[in-house]
Amino acid sequence: MLRLLFLVSVAFVLSACVWSRLLEWQKQLKDFDRYVTSAVEGPDFILKFKEPCVRPADIGYLFGGEQPSGTRERAGGGVRVSWLLRRDRPDSIGLDVALGAADSGEKTLADSLIVPPQVRAFIPDDRLLAMARALGTAKVDRGKREATGELAGLAGKPLTPGRRVIVAAIGEPDSSAQVDGLDRLTYIYRLVQPDGSLGKVSELILDLKGEQLVGARLKAPNFNAWMDLSGK
Repeated sequence: MLRLLFLVSVAFVLSACVWSRLLEWQKQLKDFDRYVTSAVEGPDFILKFKEPCVRPADIGYLFGGEQPSGTRERAGGGVRVSWLLRRDRPDSIGLDVALGAADSGEKTLADSLIVPPQVRAFIPDDRLLAMARALGTAKVDRGKREATGELAGLAGKPLTPGRRVIVAAIGEPDSSAQVDGLDRLTYIYRLVQPDGSLGKVSELILDLKGEQLVGARLKAPNFNAWMDLSGK
C-alpha cells in the first residue's frame, strides 16, 4: 500500500511539472513573435523556440509514453526525437510527431517542433502558423486537461481541402458519421513503443462542412485539444 501511494505521489508530481512547462510554452505561443520563429526545411514545417521551455518527453507524456518511438541525428547537429502514431490496419498512414533538441539527455529542452508532413498535405503552412498562434490564447482547463482554440479574421478564411485531399494525405477514416450537419471523420492511432509494439490510443477527429474543414480535435491519453477552424 505504501509503495502504491509513493508511486501515485511521484506520478502526480511529475505530471504537475509537465503541465507547468506546457503552460509556460503556451505563454510563449501567446507572445509568438518574441519567442518563436518558423521555417520550412525539405518536407518539414518547423517551429523553432528562441527560449526552449519544454522537454521532448513532455509531448510524449501527452500521447501516453515519455519514451520516444525513435531518436536519430539531426542535420546540422543535435537529435530528432519522434513519437510515431500508427493505425492498426494494413493501409495505415502514420503520423510522426517530432521535436528537435541539442542532445538526447533526459532534461534537455526541445528547441523545435516538427509538424507531421501528412498534415501539411491538407493544412497549408500559413494556417498551421495561425493555429500555433491561436494555441497561445486557447482556453485551458487543467482539470480536464484540454485546450480549446479558434481561428478568426484572415486566419479564419475557409479552409477547403475536401475529403478527397484529406484521405489522400492520411488515409480512409476508421469511422465517418453525420453530426449536426457535419461530416465527421475519426482516425484512431496508437503510439509506437520503442520496441515496435503499439501502445495507447489517440484519436484525430476532423469535421467537414462540404469541402470546408471547420474543426479538428486531438484526443490523446493525457490531453485533449480542439481547434475551431470555421472562422466565425
